[in-house]
Amino acid sequence: MKYLIYPILVFLFVLTLVGFWSAFMCAFKFIVLYQWFLCGLTTYFIVRRFSFFSRNELWLQTISHEVTHALVGLMFFHKIHSLEAYEDHGAVLHSGRKFGNMFISLAPYCLPLFTYVLLMLRVIGDDRTLYVFDVLIGFTLAFHLVCFWKQTGLRQPDIQQYGYFKAFLFIVVALLFNLTIVLLSIRKGIIGAFVYLFCSYWDDIVNWWSMIF
Repeated sequence: MKYLIYPILVFLFVLTLVGFWSAFMCAFKFIVLYQWFLCGLTTYFIVRRFSFFSRNELWLQTISHEVTHALVGLMFFHKIHSLEAYEDHGAVLHSGRKFGNMFISLAPYCLPLFTYVLLMLRVIGDDRTLYVFDVLIGFTLAFHLVCFWKQTGLRQPDIQQYGYFKAFLFIVVALLFNLTIVLLSIRKGIIGAFVYLFCSYWDDIVNWWSMIF
């Protein structure tokens, strides 16, 4: 039964890759709607060049990593005993039940936590303030992408414990899914993004099934 996860992850990889590519191309088509989002992305890479930010960036990356572990642990009803975040390392101690452990361990590599918080807050914004949220969404997504680049590696115990192939495949699938939601949310809002994406996934599955059979 445990080997069934591999074909499922490969199938989900293809599904999420198609969904991400479609959302990415639509972003070019509606590029005007993404101007503030792109400003936020660009601003992060400018701000991180300043010493007041760069000297604290590593600590911010570590605390983001550990907070994501903890919050996803809470989502799976684990008891969080402690959370530590230092400049070069951190740790979260939780109840250790098997349920959801893979999601908890790998979430920091594929879940842009702060971006999702802003996407949910964006729902309460009006048309005059949406650009502020879009700038911050781009800024926090850039932060997460830098975290992903810096932290995702073969030496990570979180990744080693699940095997490189399964761990990296899971991370890529989840990251593609989350990036697609972010891109769609700029046009459709977070609720509309989820509804649209899952409907799109269903249509793709039905079309592939009809092509095969």
